[in-house]
Amino acid sequence: MKCRPATARRSFVQQIFLLSSVAFLSVSAALPVQAAEEIEVGITPPAVGAGPFQYDTAEQHDIRVDILARGLAHGFTVAFLPNRDALIVERGVRLRLLRNATGPRPELVSAPIAGVPDFSNVEHAVPDDMLGLQDVALHPDFLKNQVVYFTYNRPAGFDAGSGRLFVTTVLARARLLDMRLVDAKDVWVGEAVQGAGGSRILVTKDGMVYVGVGGLSRGDIDASQRTDNIYGKVLRVDADGKIPQDNPFVKVAGARREIYTLGHRDVLGLAVDPRSGAIIASEHGPQGGDEINHILPGRNYGWPRFTYGTEYGGSPLPTKPVGPDTEPPLTIWTPGIAPSGIAFYNADKVPAWRNNLFIASARRGQINGTGALIRVVLNEKLQEMRQEILLDGLRQRFKDVREGPDGLLYALTDESDSLLLRISPAPTGSR
Repeated sequence: MKCRPATARRSFVQQIFLLSSVAFLSVSAALPVQAAEEIEVGITPPAVGAGPFQYDTAEQHDIRVDILARGLAHGFTVAFLPNRDALIVERGVRLRLLRNATGPRPELVSAPIAGVPDFSNVEHAVPDDMLGLQDVALHPDFLKNQVVYFTYNRPAGFDAGSGRLFVTTVLARARLLDMRLVDAKDVWVGEAVQGAGGSRILVTKDGMVYVGVGGLSRGDIDASQRTDNIYGKVLRVDADGKIPQDNPFVKVAGARREIYTLGHRDVLGLAVDPRSGAIIASEHGPQGGDEINHILPGRNYGWPRFTYGTEYGGSPLPTKPVGPDTEPPLTIWTPGIAPSGIAFYNADKVPAWRNNLFIASARRGQINGTGALIRVVLNEKLQEMRQEILLDGLRQRFKDVREGPDGLLYALTDESDSLLLRISPAPTGSR
């Protein structure tokens, strides 16, 4: 669907998907542990104009989309500060500040925030090493202590045999003073591996810090099933970085005591359901098999032994996508949607969307240029009732979505010229 400026609005009905009824009953074996190389195909995205844009959507008719910032390099995260400025992660590269992010004229500060780990000149690095800054989130008492958490991947040696770096994923904390991170300290450090991926942080109201850490993309992929490492896990520490004594593997010999759940492929979104308090995660599958999961302590989510997905190069559908003692997903997608950041809408500015789950989707069905926001309506048991695709006409790779402190929805894209968007009800009479 194409976007038109608000001055020349085009109405359309966006597709509503009842994917939860899709059957996956006639399927064959679990994936081999090593996926085939993916071939990139897609649609060249058109240049996105200045906006604003206006759309008709299924349950909230007439929404307006404003571009707040552009020219960002591969956006990954937007995190709002108490003063309504916002931090924006340019993945692997920089941390940026958007002043007055919720106001009428936001200003992207040209200089990045200093003190962020920089590995841009590391010898032997390749893009798949995923070095540098990944995610950022605020401490529960940020107003008092100015503490932020951030995850990053850093080099941990070179393997001459494979010609690849060893990399470790780290959760750190620092104080944000003016335009600099100071007093940085590692909270936990992962094992040195090849094939490390992304990570996502969630800080909950009870002061717990959850981090989804991606499974390995090469080599020891079955590490997701073991508790002697952090990869393919959701980890939990308290706000001070200490390990809660009710973590499920605290008393297991040889286990990483931070582990909360295991058996994940790539947890790139974490959010709290406002009705139940349940922790919900988006999980990026292989080819298809993308999931929304309810994160429960000590549970195993199956990867790589059980999945709804297939190999990138094609493979039989799995006959047993959910194994014994494996937690099933709440919702799945085939074709895949490449899910990343997620957010529940819990404000009053767009009442038709209250308690809906929004998912940043980078693409659909392995076709580049097909990204969107996905809106999922869940009942009180977290069972899917319906879906809607939003903003697919922009043809952007969506990477994060957040509810702002003003009660509006914000979305960040992942492009060489990334955009930060604000989504709000269109003014009355703007048709």
